[in-house]
Amino acid sequence: MAKRILIYTNHFDPEQFKINEAVSWLTEEGFQIHVVTGLPNYPEGRIFKGYGLFKKAIERRGKLTIRRLPLVSRGNGSKLRLIVNYLTYFISTFFYTIFLILFKKKFDKVLVHHTSPFLIAISAILYKIIKRTEAILWDLDLWPQSLGAVGVINSEGILNGIEKVVKMIYKKFDIVLVGSKSFIKIVRQRVPHNRVYYFPNWAENIIEENKIEFELSVNLNPNAIKIMYTGNLGKAQDFDTLCKVIIQNKNKNIQWIFIGEGRFKKEMEQLLSDEIRENIVIFIPQQKLATIPSWVAQADVMYLSLNDSKLFSQTVPAKLQGYMAMGKSTLAMLAGEGASIIKEAKCGFVAPPSNVIKLNEQIKYILNTSKSERKNLGKNGKVFYQKNFSSKIRKKELIAYINN
Repeated sequence: MAKRILIYTNHFDPEQFKINEAVSWLTEEGFQIHVVTGLPNYPEGRIFKGYGLFKKAIERRGKLTIRRLPLVSRGNGSKLRLIVNYLTYFISTFFYTIFLILFKKKFDKVLVHHTSPFLIAISAILYKIIKRTEAILWDLDLWPQSLGAVGVINSEGILNGIEKVVKMIYKKFDIVLVGSKSFIKIVRQRVPHNRVYYFPNWAENIIEENKIEFELSVNLNPNAIKIMYTGNLGKAQDFDTLCKVIIQNKNKNIQWIFIGEGRFKKEMEQLLSDEIRENIVIFIPQQKLATIPSWVAQADVMYLSLNDSKLFSQTVPAKLQGYMAMGKSTLAMLAGEGASIIKEAKCGFVAPPSNVIKLNEQIKYILNTSKSERKNLGKNGKVFYQKNFSSKIRKKELIAYINN
C-alpha cells in the first residue's frame, strides 16, 4: 500500500480546484502528501496577496506539505504571458524535482493533476524513472489540442511536434484518469487501453451539502428570473455570444448574475452598456467556496457555456456537476458530452455553442416555464448527480487507484 505520495499540480489551495479535496481525502486515509505547485494566481492573473517567494512558499498542515514554486503569473492571459507562465513553472518544477531526487526520501507514488500546461508531467516522469516508482496522470486538459482551441499556438507544425512529445510522456504513466468519456478514445491512441480510466468531476463537499449559511449584501430583482454564472470569466466560455443576446433582448424580466473573475470580465463590462449593467446584469467578485450555496440559492437557473470547438465538445465543464449537486436547472450553450449529460438527466435547457438564435429560443422557453417546472428540472439533475458523480464514488475510486 502506497503511503508517501508526491503530487504535481498547476493549481492548489487557495485556488479552487478539485485536487484540493482529493488531497484532503488522501490525508484522511493516512497518506503522507507532498504537493508541488506554483504561487497562486488563477484566475485573476496576479499572485494572491500573502503569497510570494518568501511568503507561504512552504506550508505544512499535518500529513500535508505544500511547496509553492516561483513563476511568472498569468497576467492578462495574452499568448506571450501564458507561454512565459508555463515555461517558468516548468523550470521551477524541474529543478525542484532534481532536489527531491537527490535529497529527499523516496515517494511511493507520483500523481500529476494536469489542467495546463502538460510540461509539469516531464518532471514527474523524471522522478518516476530515476526513483523507479509508479505514476498516475489525472488528465483534465488534452495537449496539444487545448493549445489550438484557445489560440495559444496556431502553427500546425508546432502542434504536431508537441503531439509527438506528449505521446512519449503519456506512455510513461502507469494509470491515466480522464474526466470525460470522449477523452478515453483519444488517450487510448497514446497509451494501452487497460491503463485508461473514466474519472469524472464531482462537486466539493460544501457544494454537495448545500448549506445556506450566509447573508448576502446585494439586492436582486425579486420580480425577475435570475440566471447565474459562477466561475472563470474567460475566453473559452464564449461570453461574446451571451453578451450579444443580452444586448439584443434588454429583457428586464431576466436578471443575469456573474460571480467570478477572469480575463474576459473587463471586455464584458465594456460590451454591456451602463443601462444594462444597472438594470439587467450584475457582476460580483469571486467568492469563497463556502458562500457559493448561499449565492446559488438566489438563482432560478444556472448558466454555463463553452466555445464552438471539437475539443470543448469533448469536455464536461466541472461546474455542471456542481449545479446538479445543488439541485439547480441549467441553461447551457455547448455541444457534445456536456450537452448529452443535461439532456439525459433532463435537468435543463441546451443551445448549440456560439448560436445567438438558439440561445434566444431557450431563454424565451425559460420565461414561459413555471417556478415548479424549473425546480423539477433541478431535482432531476440532483438525482442523476448522486447516481453518477458523487464525491463518495470518486473518493473510493481514487484511493483504489493509489493503492493499485
